[in-house]
Amino acid sequence: MRYFSALATVLLALHHGSHALMDPSLYKNAVTSRNLTYHYYFSPAQPEKPTLLLCHGIPSTSYDWRYIVPVLEEKGYGVLAPDMLGLGETAKPADPAAYVPSLISKDLVDLLDAESLGKVIAIGHDWGCKAISRLANYYPERFLAYAFLAVPFAEITPPTDFQMYLDYVKRVYGYELYGYWSFFSAPDANELIQVHVDSFVSVAFPYDPTIWKTRWAPTGVLRQSLLEGYVAPLPAYMSEEDKEHFVGTFSRNGFEAPANWYKIMTSQLSARDDEQIPYERALPPASAPIYFAATKYDYVCLPEIGYAVFEGEEFSKHNVTHKEYDTDHWIILSKGDEVAHDLDAWIEGTAVSQASH
Repeated sequence: MRYFSALATVLLALHHGSHALMDPSLYKNAVTSRNLTYHYYFSPAQPEKPTLLLCHGIPSTSYDWRYIVPVLEEKGYGVLAPDMLGLGETAKPADPAAYVPSLISKDLVDLLDAESLGKVIAIGHDWGCKAISRLANYYPERFLAYAFLAVPFAEITPPTDFQMYLDYVKRVYGYELYGYWSFFSAPDANELIQVHVDSFVSVAFPYDPTIWKTRWAPTGVLRQSLLEGYVAPLPAYMSEEDKEHFVGTFSRNGFEAPANWYKIMTSQLSARDDEQIPYERALPPASAPIYFAATKYDYVCLPEIGYAVFEGEEFSKHNVTHKEYDTDHWIILSKGDEVAHDLDAWIEGTAVSQASH
C-alpha cells in the first residue's frame, strides 16, 4: 500500500503538476481563540510516529512544503502545515500588533488543540524559525524537538533602533543584511510589488544567489530593482507553474498583510512583546533535540550567524545537529527531498518518536 501511495503521488504530480504533491482535500480551517481563521494542511500520523508542525516563512504559503511533505508522510509522520498569519488562505489582520510572537504562538497551539495533538516536533523555515523559536519560549511542554531551516533560533534581544541595528550589521558583515525590511514596512510596498511582480520574483527567488547582496538586502536596492524592471531567469527549483502559483496567490491576496511580519520588527513591537518571556524560558529546553540546516549560498541568513548561535555557550548543553547544504535560502524548494530524508534520520536518531505517545 505504501508503494502504491507513493507511485500514485508521483503520477498525479506528473499529470497535475507539483500542486498534487499535497492532497488538496487534506486542507482544513480552524478558528483560533482570538477568532482568526487559519487554513492548514493536516494528515494524521501512523501509530508510533510523531506529528510535525511545519511553519513556512515569507513570501510563502504552506505550498512551499510540497517537496517535503510527501516524503514525511511516506515515513509515517503526521503533518500540520498552516498558511501562516497574513498569508495564503489564513486570516489577514491589518493591524501589525496582531502579528507579535506571543499571539502567533497561541494561534499555532490552538491549531494543535484543534487536532487533539499532544507533543509534536516543530520545523520552521525563514520567518517560520522565528515562530518556532517563540513556541519554544512560551509552550515548551508541547514540543519534542525543533528543526531550524536556513535561520537559527531567534534569541531574545532588547528593543533597539532599527537603523542602529542595520549600521551594526553592516560593520560586522560588510553590508546591511536586513535593509529590505524597511521596504516591506513602507506604505507603497504592496503597490510596487503588484506592479513589478516579475521583478519581485526575480529578486526574491534569485537565479544567482549573490544578487541578494546588491538587489535585496541593503536599504533601497529592492525598491530600485523593482523600479528598474530588473528581470532574470528563474532558478532551477522554480518552474513556470510555480511562478504562476506565486504570482496568482499574491496578486489575489496582496502583500499588505505579510508585510506586518516586517513592521513588527522595524517598529520594535516584536522586541517589546518578547520582554514578557521569563528568563528561565529564554532558550528551548536542553532536553529537546535541535536540527539546524545551514544554507551555504544564503547571503542574508548567513550560515555563520546560525553557527554562532548554536555553537555558543548558551547552547552548550543542548543536543544540536547541524548540516550545511549547497543551496541558497530556499532550501525547502531546492533540496526538499534531501531535507525530508535528513529530518527523518535525525528524528529516528534522537528517539523522540517514542516520547510522542
